[in-house]
Amino acid sequence: MSGKERSDTNSLKGMFSTRAERTRISTDAPPAAHNQQDATIKKPERPTVTTTASAAQTGTQQVRHPTQTMEMSPVASTVMREARRELGSDSAMQQALATATKTEAVIAQAVDRVIKKRGDSIDDIERANIIITLQKDLVGWGVLQPLIDNREVTDIHVYDYKTVVLQKGKISETTGLSWPNPQAYMTFIDRLLLRLGKSLSTQQHTVDASFPNGIRLCAVHESVCGQRGPLLCIRVPRMSEVSLDNLVKYQVAPPLIVNYLASLVRSGLATMMVAGETGTGKTTLIKCLATQFGPDESIVAVEDTPELNFAHPYFRSLVSRPPNSEGAGEVTLQEHIKTTLRMTPTRVLLGEMRTPFSAEAFLESAQTGHVGMSTIHARNARETLVRLESLLGRAQKSVAIDIIRQQIALAVDCVVWLIREKATGKPRIAEVIEVGHFVEGVIQVRPMFTLAKQGVRPVWRVDSWNSNFSEQLKNDGINLGEAGGEVTFVESGNERDKARK
Repeated sequence: MSGKERSDTNSLKGMFSTRAERTRISTDAPPAAHNQQDATIKKPERPTVTTTASAAQTGTQQVRHPTQTMEMSPVASTVMREARRELGSDSAMQQALATATKTEAVIAQAVDRVIKKRGDSIDDIERANIIITLQKDLVGWGVLQPLIDNREVTDIHVYDYKTVVLQKGKISETTGLSWPNPQAYMTFIDRLLLRLGKSLSTQQHTVDASFPNGIRLCAVHESVCGQRGPLLCIRVPRMSEVSLDNLVKYQVAPPLIVNYLASLVRSGLATMMVAGETGTGKTTLIKCLATQFGPDESIVAVEDTPELNFAHPYFRSLVSRPPNSEGAGEVTLQEHIKTTLRMTPTRVLLGEMRTPFSAEAFLESAQTGHVGMSTIHARNARETLVRLESLLGRAQKSVAIDIIRQQIALAVDCVVWLIREKATGKPRIAEVIEVGHFVEGVIQVRPMFTLAKQGVRPVWRVDSWNSNFSEQLKNDGINLGEAGGEVTFVESGNERDKARK
């Protein structure tokens, strides 16, 4: 890596994570001193350290990150609040804000008008801080835009106005990003929710929503957040385009497994459960496999939060609705699933199987011949069936366990279980099983693929060369026996050269 590349990498780390300070000294050191004059290591800038009264008692110190926004004075906060109100109420200004080249000038004019009208006096530094903060808040993702633009960041968690945490896979890191005060942070949340037609209040204390580009948002009102809040969680999908090729490109699974699953979807005969923990890519996998739906099929998705926005000519979506403040007007997932059966669908998709009654309705629709797909939280592929037993058992309390298991065996044909590796942060298909008949009190299961080795060079074991869908696989030119006992990714020439070195 060249000196310039190392410098750019460290600058990027410094912007996004306080971990940069712990690694900068070692990463700045040149690998070899080809020239003695180049061997001098410049000391990195240390962050400002302040000691509070409580810290003095405990012997700890608080570190202010160099990129952290300074808190504003009460006068500056008032000016910013009134300028924001003025910018939001003027339609001409809103049009001008849409043009990036004019944004700063329009905001500066509004700030100057407020200062003049109020007769306040603020210094140039605070005025510039107000303009920069408003520019960030009113355009795009504001303070969080650098994290949204960073391809490595998968989740953003905001604890309060001065604590922003990023996640890369399953690894959390504190950033130096913040808002100048709680009001600015709450205004930012309100603006995001306004774009989605939603709002946060003591009556509506939690909001789950998604943007058309797939970014998911969960906001929780401060009244139920203890000493911190409001809480904001943002999940950013990093697969730029949903396709089978991208499943291989991002190393979710090797080509054989991806083609196997695609063949099952194309057959129109397999109801598939996609299981895994939160953030393992379950919805993304369904989106990728849905590209194999026939162009003349009728698709209906039932969801709590609309995410399955397929570019399909015959796609329809039904979204559940919570009760209003008076407890009326609720529309549940199970009601919608029953509605889909009157819409003559070829495929029924349930966004997430959460409740006993939604599980019952979905499995009932699958038993009656409506092929479907759904996501569910489970710790492995076999336990997915146990979780289905639990959900169905709570919905059908008077029904014997054998009847419940028979219903599951009739409804579900395949289970795909995903994980997110902690070491690499990559989502992987960890297990694939086919579900067979119910025989002597047991649901018959055939393991198909298992992730045997994790890491940079993952390896999957081929557990079976036979399938319940052998005829379909044969028609698609897929022969599981040709793969041997293991499959992995084909190593490129560059990767082989790196491995030799």
